[in-house]
Amino acid sequence: MKEHKGSLLNLVLLLGLVFILSGCSFAGRNPAQPYTTIDTPEELPEDLSNITLFFTKNLDDKTSVHVTSLNQEESSTITLENEGGGLKLSRSGSYMAYRYGEMVDGQFHSGIWVRDMSEEIERKVILWPEKYTDVQLNNPSFFPSEDKLIFSITWYKTDTVGLATINSDGSDFQIIDTPQGKLNEGPKISPDGEKILVMCSGTDVDSGQPGFMLCIMNDDGSERSLLTENGDSHGTRLFTPDSKKIIYSETEHGGFIGLFDRPYYQIKVMDIDGANDHTILDWKYQIHVLAISKDGEEVILIDDPEKGTKKIFVMNIDGTNLRHLVYFDDFLADWYLGE
Repeated sequence: MKEHKGSLLNLVLLLGLVFILSGCSFAGRNPAQPYTTIDTPEELPEDLSNITLFFTKNLDDKTSVHVTSLNQEESSTITLENEGGGLKLSRSGSYMAYRYGEMVDGQFHSGIWVRDMSEEIERKVILWPEKYTDVQLNNPSFFPSEDKLIFSITWYKTDTVGLATINSDGSDFQIIDTPQGKLNEGPKISPDGEKILVMCSGTDVDSGQPGFMLCIMNDDGSERSLLTENGDSHGTRLFTPDSKKIIYSETEHGGFIGLFDRPYYQIKVMDIDGANDHTILDWKYQIHVLAISKDGEEVILIDDPEKGTKKIFVMNIDGTNLRHLVYFDDFLADWYLGE
């Protein structure tokens, strides 16, 4: 009986220890980050005023898009002709690209579309000849010239997610040479047009578990290399305007009930060769990169709490001067109502 009580006591103590050690993982590992507020668009620094942001949601089985300058002086809300996904806006805000599939002879086929934002015209750039369950096109984004797209192609038979390019008018389709059996998703072209950044597969060096990492390669697919080896996923990523650095989000979901590799949500900066990788922001929950200033000195971020309203922040690329753009709060609460 005493032995049984001793075992039970040890179990209770162990559970208590587990709860203490894992408590941070339930509420988010990091304490509240200090920041100041920008309460009105008039308080926004001039160099940030004209940065273009866009927000999307599904509304009555249609894709609704709100495009706005950071100072909200130029804003519009549109509804795409199609229920598109994987939307990307060109740097100037003149064009938007998205994926959309169509039925052909009773079979669903994958395609890429582009919308001219000023003329309000949408046109099909490419429709893949094989059915959707064989090949899928996804995540288009623009070259710096804005007259050319890069996108991912999933070949299910070879378990490969490769890359391709095409002019916005549908001409000059080319497949980029990437290794078979590899993941190259969500491609982004550097502003100088020389590098491609993708989400790829890798292994977390701490946990030994597979995760979604970042890889970089030349514009022809050569010299593909792994950039990150930590975290479970890397959501958003952007090149700096000089093409020398990458700003990205990194998430660690956490190990066994928080005992190992407790959850974290960070914004990081690294050189394009993977050197000088460092954290500029630790956050309480998911946070993503929305845009970067034209001089590359400031980053625009949006957080994504499990409960409550999303918020938009601005910070210096060195991790200082975090500011909450309070004047976006009401819009975000209305726009993402019910998420």
